[in-house]
Amino acid sequence: MPEPEQLPDITITHEDLAVLSDVVREALAEGRYVAASRLGNELHRARVVPAFQAPKGCLTLNRVGKYMEERSGAIWEVVLVARKGSRLSGTVAVLSGLGTALLGLSEGHRMSWFDHNGKSRTVRLLNVSHTRKI
Repeated sequence: MPEPEQLPDITITHEDLAVLSDVVREALAEGRYVAASRLGNELHRARVVPAFQAPKGCLTLNRVGKYMEERSGAIWEVVLVARKGSRLSGTVAVLSGLGTALLGLSEGHRMSWFDHNGKSRTVRLLNVSHTRKI
């Protein structure tokens, strides 16, 4: 039997933690328990640092990240945002499965999760631009 995949280390900033804690509270108040729990678990296991100490290739809120969907090989460039996002507009909300998977990843690392259909999905973060896109 294959060994379970180990979760990658993730890093978030103190500033993002404050915003994301509010996002979790709002999601709970709206009854979005699965999304709130998933994000809350990631916040709990993250290494939290001041913004100036975040690793160069780490995807934080409002940064441009290029990732690959491993199943299809498709490559997307998005900005990770705290609230509503749309991949068509180039943003992805951190409460989405994809957004939570990308949060805090470093370049080259991959993260898997189960989508709303129960299918395993995996993304690999290819690079991060420190130029704000939004």
